[in-house]
Amino acid sequence: MKKTVIGREVYYTLAWSPIYPYDRFEAMRKMPELPGIISLNYYSQSRLDYLLFYSCHRDGCRVGFKKFMDPYTTRHPDIIKEMDLTRLYYKYTIVDEGNMQDMQDIMFWLIRTYNPRFNETMFKDSKRFENIYINEVQRNPEDVVEKIKDYREY
Repeated sequence: MKKTVIGREVYYTLAWSPIYPYDRFEAMRKMPELPGIISLNYYSQSRLDYLLFYSCHRDGCRVGFKKFMDPYTTRHPDIIKEMDLTRLYYKYTIVDEGNMQDMQDIMFWLIRTYNPRFNETMFKDSKRFENIYINEVQRNPEDVVEKIKDYREY
């Protein structure tokens, strides 16, 4: 993720992973252990139908996705029951700035723009900016996602 603030406007660039068919074992291999947002979709007639945007800020994408999809530990069993897992696809983007308000603004924009079936339409932004703009790009399947620590943190 890249963030630029100009006055009272914020510009984010999100790099989405490729779109993968859901397989619980493969998902755990592909997902990074970094904070981010997961998009759950059905893929039909060459287009994505957005079901849900799920933020994983504490556990990271891998653990957050596992907890969300596990029917025994999920806090959203009604959503899991409604999904057709044979048609389910997912993609993710890393939001590694560590600021919950950035995650909130990005989620607000994604929900407002794509109107996914299972997200609340009343989701609020952080009220820090007058306008939120997001540029979405797709990463290549060969890209490596990792977080490099700043040497000044030690």
